[in-house]
This record gives sequence, structure tokens and C-alpha cells, in this order.
Amino acid sequence: MFTVLSIQDPTRGAMTAKLDASALIYLGKADLLSLADKVYHGLAITTSVYNEAVTGGQSAGHRDAARIARAVRDGSIQVVSLALAAQNLLNRATFPSALGPGEQETIVEAAAQQCLAVLDDVRARTAAVVMGIEFCRTETLLLEAMVAGLISLSEFEASLLRLAQVRNMKASELAELLRLGRLISEGLQHDRTST
Repeated sequence: MFTVLSIQDPTRGAMTAKLDASALIYLGKADLLSLADKVYHGLAITTSVYNEAVTGGQSAGHRDAARIARAVRDGSIQVVSLALAAQNLLNRATFPSALGPGEQETIVEAAAQQCLAVLDDVRARTAAVVMGIEFCRTETLLLEAMVAGLISLSEFEASLLRLAQVRNMKASELAELLRLGRLISEGLQHDRTST
């Protein structure tokens, strides 16, 4: 099973990214969980996200659920219960009815902990804007990984193609991200040669 942590595990340091269920599932399907952990120096999900992605996913026979469960067991993803501040915020917040408990918990936990939320659902991102929290989408982590020197341009492109496939990304969005990746890579190469 897993250990539920109240806010953070002191042996891992500060957790810098809270994942909602859709982001977690996409990263699991695209086999990008370990890269996300390296980029964000720690990943956390709420118990509702765990129940949706792992418990529900395993019941439905989704292979990515086993991959996510393994990452939880290995400690690269921490399962957190809502801290008191987040619980109070959740009780006061007025979320749209279409927003599930996992997304709501992820948003309020990120707000209470003042950390990044990784949100792929458009309604969740809209709620994050309203609440004033910092967030990104799953494809952003690939760009961050390249900027940090964790992956090369070819690894970025291969990872983005896997992610695009599991997310059913529009061709225009994929083309734009591939172009952005090439521009970042060129900029990084220019910086290395000019120093």
C-alpha cells in the first residue's frame, strides 16, 4: 500500500509539484513519471487523485495504474492528505460542479503549500487562475527538462510524441511545441558556444 503524509516527507525535502489525476495518468501512460520527479524535485498527489488514478485505474485494468502505484511504492510520488489549511480552503472554495474531487484537492493543496500544480483539465486550469496559483500542463515539464539539461532535443521530441499520443493532442499544438523545443535547443546551444 502507501503511506499518507500530512504535508511533506522531511527526508525528501520540499515537494514542488502537485499532480491532478489527468496529469498523473498522462505521465504514467507516456512513461514520464521519473522525468517529472527529476524536473520538479518531488511529486505529490492527494488521496482522491490516488483513488481515481490508481484504485479506479487498477479496477478498470489500466496498465498505467500499475506504473503509478509502483512510483508511489518506490517513493517518487508521495500521497498526501489535505493539510488543515488546504481543508479549510476547500471548504470555502466554490468550484464548478464539473470539477472532480481530485482536481479540487490538487488546487487547494497547491494553494496552501504555495507550490506548482500540474493540471491538464481546462476547467482545473481555469479554477487555478481564479485562485491565483502557479500551474502548468504536462508538456511544460518536457520543456523544463530540456532547459535544465535533463533531456536532449531528440529525447524531448520522442517524449512529446508519446505524450501527444496519450493526450490526443491537436496536430497544431504538437507542431507548435516541437518548434518551441527546437528554438529552445538552438538558444541553449548558442549560450554554450558564446560563453
